[in-house]
Amino acid sequence: MSRKKEKTEIKKISELKEYLKYEVSQFGEVLWDFSLKDGYYYLVLAKDFEVPKDYYALDCEVFSLARISGVLGKEELKILDIGRRKTTFVKVSKGELDFYRVVLKGGDYLNEYLVKNLNVNYEEAERIKKEKGLKNEIVKKAFHEIMEGLGVDLSGEVLLSGGGARLKGIEEFVEKPLFNDYCEPELNSAFGASLKFVYKDSSPSFRKEEISQKEQRTLALFLGVSTLAFFAYFTLKEPVKKETLKTLNQKKKELFSQKFPDIPPVLVEEQLKSLTKTQKESVLIKFNKAFMKLPQGVKVYRIEYTNGVLKLVGEGNEEIVRRLKPESVKKTPKGTYEFTLVLK
Repeated sequence: MSRKKEKTEIKKISELKEYLKYEVSQFGEVLWDFSLKDGYYYLVLAKDFEVPKDYYALDCEVFSLARISGVLGKEELKILDIGRRKTTFVKVSKGELDFYRVVLKGGDYLNEYLVKNLNVNYEEAERIKKEKGLKNEIVKKAFHEIMEGLGVDLSGEVLLSGGGARLKGIEEFVEKPLFNDYCEPELNSAFGASLKFVYKDSSPSFRKEEISQKEQRTLALFLGVSTLAFFAYFTLKEPVKKETLKTLNQKKKELFSQKFPDIPPVLVEEQLKSLTKTQKESVLIKFNKAFMKLPQGVKVYRIEYTNGVLKLVGEGNEEIVRRLKPESVKKTPKGTYEFTLVLK
């Protein structure tokens, strides 16, 4: 996957799309999308990537990581994500992704370095890495190699992310280490991705914005039925009017159910209004307020929005969870409590 940020004088999305088509064509058959914000365009390309048939949107890891800055209230932030096979550095400026760098070496490379230099097996290398961390000189040397490959400045506040954030002694490598209290270090990318439509940013979404021909036919049929219902109300005699309207209303509900199978059709017109942008924005405002009020020590696993109901699923100690007044609570094997919180 490739990403690019570049300044542009083009202000119209349609014109920029035509311009980028030529640039993208040199890469052959690729999946691509872009966004335009504050005079910059953000382009993402993916090659040899099979898109899930039921996907709603796609998110690039560097954007997911950058989005965490909004939760932490940091306009300026650096993020160091150390995974098993790669290490990613992300710089956020003015709340937006400004720069990133990736090297294809991570936690596994530290193990391989130990195996090679100490002549131990992989399991023993993993044990040494976990128990000693960067206090071990060989692990420290391998980690230095990774950092040199990144070639970035780790001064200022740096959010430590990924499984490598648990390495003992890693705080010594950054000036002001930070951790995300809302989730485990390994879950930062997923956590940031879950906020894609909560925090409006510059990330391309790969969403299908156009209405397909099938959807156009469904919409046209729905509008036609609604128009017939309108004229029937004023032109038909009362008994016939009631029966006709009953039939038309039933047809509207059937069409609504085809388009939105997860939502029970009760008052179709009102439900359609609830799916408008205004309603979505009110949900985001509600989420933002509730999220910022969460006490320290709470870990959020996932965010659910179904049938107009917004829920947070997370974990905390007994005292904190009791204060939240959740919808449901379940004790975990670790002694903490998993909860589901309905945001009202």
